[in-house]
Amino acid sequence: MLKRIFNNTPLNLTIVLATAIITFFPTLKMYFFMDEWGNLYEWTHGYQYRYSVFPGEVFHFLFETFGLNATGYYATGLVGYALSVVIFYLLVSRTLKSKLLGLIAGLVYATCPIGINTVQMVWTYVAEGGYPLTIALLILLYLMVGYFQEKKIYYFILVSVCFLLFLELEPRRVFLFLPLLFLFDYFYNFKKIIPNVGFFLRQAILLFIFVAYYRYNVTLSNIILHSGVVFLSGASTFDWQTKANFSKVALASPQPLISLTNILLAGPWIFISERLKGHVDLVDIKQVYQVVIATLSLAGLIVVLALKTKKQWGLLLLFSLGWIYANILGFYIFSSPGVNDAPHRYLSLAAPGYALFVTLSIASLYAFFAKRNKKAKPKLKKVFVAILLGIIVVNFLSVKTNFDKFNDFHGKPARAFYKSLKEYYPTLPPDSILYFQTPPSPAVKYKLSRIYGGSNYGVPATIAVFYPERKKEELVWATDLVKVEEFIKSDKTRIDRVFAFYYDDNGLWDKTEEVRKKLMANSS
Repeated sequence: MLKRIFNNTPLNLTIVLATAIITFFPTLKMYFFMDEWGNLYEWTHGYQYRYSVFPGEVFHFLFETFGLNATGYYATGLVGYALSVVIFYLLVSRTLKSKLLGLIAGLVYATCPIGINTVQMVWTYVAEGGYPLTIALLILLYLMVGYFQEKKIYYFILVSVCFLLFLELEPRRVFLFLPLLFLFDYFYNFKKIIPNVGFFLRQAILLFIFVAYYRYNVTLSNIILHSGVVFLSGASTFDWQTKANFSKVALASPQPLISLTNILLAGPWIFISERLKGHVDLVDIKQVYQVVIATLSLAGLIVVLALKTKKQWGLLLLFSLGWIYANILGFYIFSSPGVNDAPHRYLSLAAPGYALFVTLSIASLYAFFAKRNKKAKPKLKKVFVAILLGIIVVNFLSVKTNFDKFNDFHGKPARAFYKSLKEYYPTLPPDSILYFQTPPSPAVKYKLSRIYGGSNYGVPATIAVFYPERKKEELVWATDLVKVEEFIKSDKTRIDRVFAFYYDDNGLWDKTEEVRKKLMANSS
């Protein structure tokens, strides 16, 4: 019955799309964060646009479109995420030739907490390393499946062209695609341990494109614009030796295995981990080795049972584990050595791999037990549907908790802070000092530092984003009265350019009149 109901692509797409939007809807409450303030200062103050990389182009386009309306940026990110869910549904449906399994995979991906911290910054959500990167990978895999199933060469030509294009658009992240395409080709077409000549030819072409780009700067735009291949003059500056050393450490270290365990256990482990903090060091293999061994052993057992039940499912389970682990190793080596928890922003590319693993695990276990006890099929269906729904619900709740926590920490306070600031003072005169007081609470001080900190130009530049008539040099930022007193020491008339505020958990309060009176009393 389920197969009949859900053997409907438009219905399934509607379901996974709605689920993705509902799950990520809280991101619309988020706000500009950290490094983004530097870009926003430049663009609100007429700096010449100088970016030549795709993420920069995307961010600048969003600024031209939405200005300082952060909701527009995050809505764009939400659309990108929802699109990745749709493409993933189409990929799994075609790969497994089952719309029902495609629906399950789409729902698991739409609600999974893997890599969701990528949404905390517009830059990573919409551009660099975020869901556009996932979309690019899913497109390549979809084209590969088309080539394998239809045996038409134009699919692989498209794979090659798109791979070169994606390398140029996001070179800091797309290097991960090469091992993933290798693994997918190997496991999807697995016949023998040593694959056929066609496999080696395909991988040689992809490797050639990879080396041509990273070693010689061969790009698709150069080929098109110059009607030929343009090579980089001089040797590459990429430090291959350091990365090779990191690779040796990563392959011998248990830390990536802890990250893999964190991902496979996903939402349930996130909730459990929160309660274990302070009691167990979750990045110390000596303290969590039992969890790691149990999780990876169970994953291995599921793969074995899947291989016995349906070989393709078992092979694709191996691919899904390789997908996740390649993502972990890639960023361990190139960006972030150490243990990453499941929501870490560098792991968003592993989220579809996790969803594929969960989908095939449930399908394989159900098929394995149903084959051995056909009379128990109705009960087994109920059991596995309950397990699936449990995973989806717990994962959804872990995502919601994560987003709500970040919105309470940054999104809502930051929006309220800048709204209040502009309401108190729609404009600021040149040569002004903004004095911010807080209660002694370290948590409040830290929250405020995240609201206006992070810009490479400093806090005055962040404030000046909302006062484009003022350059950062025309504003002074202070958190102690001594600096304010120094500001007015040589010229008492500067008291009129002192703007004072008090920030606590209830928001921003204007204390300008009170502080000015105090300064005048002290100076008389």
